[in-house]
Amino acid sequence: MAGLKDAGDARVLVVSTPPGLTSKWLAPRLYRFASAHPEIDARISSSLNNANFTTDGVDVAVRNMPIDPVGDPALVAEKLVELSFVPVCSRRLIESHGPLDTPAALARAPLIHDDTLVNRISVPTWSDWFKAAGIDGVDVSRGLRFNSADHALDAASEGAGVLLAHDLLAYDDLRTGRLTIPVALVLPSGRAYHLVCAKGRRERPQVQAFRRWIRQEVAALDWKPIGAAKGFHRAARS
Repeated sequence: MAGLKDAGDARVLVVSTPPGLTSKWLAPRLYRFASAHPEIDARISSSLNNANFTTDGVDVAVRNMPIDPVGDPALVAEKLVELSFVPVCSRRLIESHGPLDTPAALARAPLIHDDTLVNRISVPTWSDWFKAAGIDGVDVSRGLRFNSADHALDAASEGAGVLLAHDLLAYDDLRTGRLTIPVALVLPSGRAYHLVCAKGRRERPQVQAFRRWIRQEVAALDWKPIGAAKGFHRAARS
């Protein structure tokens, strides 16, 4: 947070986000916010730890929280988009390992694990996915493990294995074809990204501008081309 605590300039907007969301979804879109609001100096602070709105100089945050979080009287939380988990891999992996279009085939494929939140919250894992698919006896202890969601996605994109990924974080890689969904079995996470800010900063013009912009970006998500070939369906849940 060095340099952010004193960012009191009326032009400045300090946004706190998780690193995976920043790298895989937010950063590639921020140029549109900058173009639409050249009067605002957006500063992105990425951390897995929740920012302290009182001491860290943060104006607004995007946080991974339960769909219906416990209220905090000092904060305003607005749900942006619900999150699910879906298996993803590269076409390179399919070419080297053969068809991966059944749960049984995935059980024999190299697995990748995103341990970003494993010690903080209850989230679906490969064990839950194979149980939902009706496959027993899979050794889910094997495979690469990452404590960074973007690194796990990059490894999957390079053909290292199959990753049970946050659907939103995989969105751009799925749209461009770097990743594909081998089996369209989706697990709800019970969580969502929320836009959070201190009540005292809610009406700041910079905060309102960012709120309008990020809601537009979420509304523009189009999952139909991603799911057309595999029967994957992700309902709009914003």
